[in-house]
Amino acid sequence: MAVRLFARWARLFRWETLRHCVGVEFGALHLRGGKGPLDGAIMGGGYLIYRICPLVMCPGVAAVLPSTSRLHSRLSPLVALVLLPSHAPVPPSSSSESAILPAKMPVRLVAADDWRPSSMTERRLLELEREGLLRHRTSLSSPEWIAPPVDHREPRPPKGYVVSFAKFHRHGLGAPPSRFMRALCHHYGVELQHFSPNTITVAAVFAAVCEGYLGMMPHWELWLHLYRGELFNAPTGTTGVRKAVRAGCLNLVLKTGKMERPHEYIPVGLSTNHAGWDSQWFYLRNDDDLLPAYTRRLITERPENWTYGVVQVHQSRLDPLLGVMKKLRSEGLTAALVLSAVHHRRVLPLMSRPLRMDEMAPGASSRDLEACRMSSEAPANDEVVASVRAAIAGDFKPEHVNGFPMRPDAGSIDLVCSPLVYSFDSEFLSTPFSKSAFVLAGAD
Repeated sequence: MAVRLFARWARLFRWETLRHCVGVEFGALHLRGGKGPLDGAIMGGGYLIYRICPLVMCPGVAAVLPSTSRLHSRLSPLVALVLLPSHAPVPPSSSSESAILPAKMPVRLVAADDWRPSSMTERRLLELEREGLLRHRTSLSSPEWIAPPVDHREPRPPKGYVVSFAKFHRHGLGAPPSRFMRALCHHYGVELQHFSPNTITVAAVFAAVCEGYLGMMPHWELWLHLYRGELFNAPTGTTGVRKAVRAGCLNLVLKTGKMERPHEYIPVGLSTNHAGWDSQWFYLRNDDDLLPAYTRRLITERPENWTYGVVQVHQSRLDPLLGVMKKLRSEGLTAALVLSAVHHRRVLPLMSRPLRMDEMAPGASSRDLEACRMSSEAPANDEVVASVRAAIAGDFKPEHVNGFPMRPDAGSIDLVCSPLVYSFDSEFLSTPFSKSAFVLAGAD
């Protein structure tokens, strides 16, 4: 009878009205599962806690009564209430004061700031072109890149163009983009402006490790094993309030948990000095629509697939690769040394090229080599050092330039790779993967 009276009273109020009338607080009370109108009760902190099933028009209501009170049998509408989600997690069976947990402060997301006006003039873009970071303009009607007009206070790229940033190209992005770069856009469901300088660096280092040291195209399952996507929102200075961002919302971070991915990969310490990067935007020609079109889309929630990994039954296929990665780490390979070798070769890891980095040998076609390199001139050590320091934290020294050569240069680590190795190009395995497919030279 008491439950029916309570349910009838509750139907007169919507959620918000009920909350304000009785001073509801949103909490993280955990209850044992059960059945019936009162589906569970635990003792905690001197209170008897009931959870009401869907007799009321709320996702779940817990009535909290002093355990010594006679009111708990009547469920009077005057009791204090705590609203619970209907899918409240089930706690361990032990009952203690810790059964009532403090609520985790929710984060409120507010609107993003407007775009910052672009600082990229034609003169600055020509400097990137001279450095080989942008393609030379060959068409007046459809140039490879366009400096934003002064009246474009926010990006308004012409049809067939996307929004790019100067730092992306300094950190390894090229045009046309590589298949691995396009796969990242597709898998995470993002546009180019959703990347940040650090996410470009992370992807470029991974691609360079696969090509230059493992002798294969970027390995998609290895990538999913190591990295997950996280959503970045900017701080506002107010606790519990964050701000959506128009550029750079995708963070790519090494996974942690039962298996510590940072110990399975080379050290990657990223720079935090990227002030003003989001004002260095310009328009990049999107050949054959290889990259997603610019739509001004804001991402305010992390999609579920950003954390996807490798299917468990396929996990063992990675063992040979992880063993080789462990070898490279033990030999001292770091992200800084990888980028040093990349800049020494004058290549952009995230650009479509006719040759992998390990195939850039003296016997290769001069035409293909020219298509791979940003410039035919060898860079000065100071130039390489500046580029590495801009992307990677730490005091990288000139004497470390090309200190860990890529294949097939003299001094490179001798690894043995067979055609059975799975790479990004082959999608999901079409040939068997075994430990004999990828082994350390000289290993048993």
